[in-house]
Amino acid sequence: MFIEGKRNVLLTIIGIRILSLTGCESRLEENLTEETGSTNNIELIENSPTESSLSAGETWIKDAAALESRSTEEEEPSLEDPEREVGSAPIEVPQLPGTGREIGDFVPEGWELLDSVELDFNEDGIPDYVGVLEVNSMEVKDIPRILFAIASDETDGYYLNFQDINLIRTRNEGGVNGDPYQPLSAEGTSFTTCAYGGSAWRWSESNTYTYCDGAWWLTSSEDTYGYIFGDTTSYGMNDWESGVGIRKQRSSEFSDMEENEDTTEYDVVYELSLDEPLTLEQAGKRLPTATKRVTDWEVKSVVFGTEVELSESQVKLPNEVHVDYCDEDCVLYTFSDEDFDYLAMYRWKDKVLSVLAKEETATDYLTFYKGKIYYTAGIEGNVTYRIMQEGKEQITQKEETVGIRLNRMDSDGTGKETVFEYRYPGAEQETMEDSLPYLSLIYEISGDEIVLEVYIGEEPHPFYRMNVDGSGIREIGRMPKE
Repeated sequence: MFIEGKRNVLLTIIGIRILSLTGCESRLEENLTEETGSTNNIELIENSPTESSLSAGETWIKDAAALESRSTEEEEPSLEDPEREVGSAPIEVPQLPGTGREIGDFVPEGWELLDSVELDFNEDGIPDYVGVLEVNSMEVKDIPRILFAIASDETDGYYLNFQDINLIRTRNEGGVNGDPYQPLSAEGTSFTTCAYGGSAWRWSESNTYTYCDGAWWLTSSEDTYGYIFGDTTSYGMNDWESGVGIRKQRSSEFSDMEENEDTTEYDVVYELSLDEPLTLEQAGKRLPTATKRVTDWEVKSVVFGTEVELSESQVKLPNEVHVDYCDEDCVLYTFSDEDFDYLAMYRWKDKVLSVLAKEETATDYLTFYKGKIYYTAGIEGNVTYRIMQEGKEQITQKEETVGIRLNRMDSDGTGKETVFEYRYPGAEQETMEDSLPYLSLIYEISGDEIVLEVYIGEEPHPFYRMNVDGSGIREIGRMPKE
């Protein structure tokens, strides 16, 4: 899955973001909202024969595809419900019955079975079921759908194995294309969820979960993004059984697509070593749409980093802003005042909100990886321009974003360091006649490596690979290929 999910980019013009992953303020939340965890994401039935925690998922950043589209002219509509505002609480879903004689016994009043598949995931020779429930009213579009599984109890009944409200998209999370839901499929001890959406630019996602040793695990995923009348411009596949992820990218500029319309070759292709697979529960809590399902953002205390000078009344809560990153442990996001962007963390377990650090430039793409917080920040500088005004040549200076960097810090906001920095060469000219291109960094971290794309407007985008501390950096390609 994409991470998609993370994300303070300006509105993408014909952009989509499936995140996720993964992984934007004015942000890629148009195309995909963020990852988050919630206490009611998934519940195990304590008295069921399998009490292990349920399974997982992972994400990789698809924001590259959205950013490539920035120079085109059609704006991708938001996947958010236009009538729903930031901070509005989603309607809570019911807890399903713990036991029943048949699948219909697990359907609450006012709900209906949208889809189901038969499989024998506990391998006792008796059919088990995975299903999807939705409210039986077409007028309500933002109530979460419930993914659930029931297993035979080796007599004449079934027990609830899990229920999850994050893994299936709602009716309004498919963009102009409408309801993104695609039917479930099953094979052996695995089932697969699929979704498809967008408008002129379309995305698809497919995730396979396998039951093993009493728990569900995300074992494979596949995601695509591309123009409806053209080829796929972004492809990602993760195979946790082999531990390998594959990424394929090609330019989504219309001129490049027209030039390469007779080829399916990608500009940049690379592999990633995947981290340990996630459980189904973790998968749900890391999805970009999961924040919309959260009903309780209680904050028991607010903590400030040493460089942050704010009062508690000035702090924005997670339900008041766009959330950049979320997993089963924490939420990362930014909020701003007239002077700074502030980086904040909300922890689910103790409900502590920490305002960790501040930046004078716009911050983006927050990610938490092995105890470190990663994020991007702009580099500002004065640029001298030569312009014509009233028929006369004028020299003027403007403060511009002349570069972009990837920073990281410890989870308490200390130990801030720069991992990677890119400065636009043209900004070093004595005078310029054309404005600087929009600059951004899009990155994914996996297997203790970072793969990073520098987005440079309509110019070729270089891709770099490096260790998580920035060492061992090397360029691995450009898009479009030169």
